[in-house]
Amino acid sequence: MKIVDWNTLADLGVSHNADIKKRTLINRGEIPQLMMYGTAVFKPGQQVDLHKHDTMFEVFHIQTGQAVFTISGKEYKVGPGNCITIEPGEIHGQHNPFDTEVTWTYFGIATD
Repeated sequence: MKIVDWNTLADLGVSHNADIKKRTLINRGEIPQLMMYGTAVFKPGQQVDLHKHDTMFEVFHIQTGQAVFTISGKEYKVGPGNCITIEPGEIHGQHNPFDTEVTWTYFGIATD
């Protein structure tokens, strides 16, 4: 059993853009196949460039604000309550062209 207080976690830069901050609730290796589980805040104008994960599903649950996800060349505007699952090998990126922050929880599941 483990309890983590989100309020005490440090803000860390995400791997694709260090200016975007995340808090990791569960780290890689703590649960089999789970790469991480955490939250992130995208400020207006921030983005993550297109990339892919060959051996990982990535799931985003939007909490507040809006963002645009580009997945396999198509753009999707998402907001609170939307949940996006990106499959291994799908080229994807995110950006916040809006005037308010967007927050989400997200996790990755390894396939290997």
